[in-house]
Amino acid sequence: MNEIANWLGFYNARRVHSTLNYVSRMTFEKNWAAANQRQAA
Repeated sequence: MNEIANWLGFYNARRVHSTLNYVSRMTFEKNWAAANQRQAA
């Protein structure tokens, strides 16, 4: 079970994705949320 949690941590936090402009999923989501927050203000 610990291996799965470690893999998910790597996959979501550090592994870059070409479809996300070569950033990690977490970085992409942070940037997306910040952009949407600025548009709403």
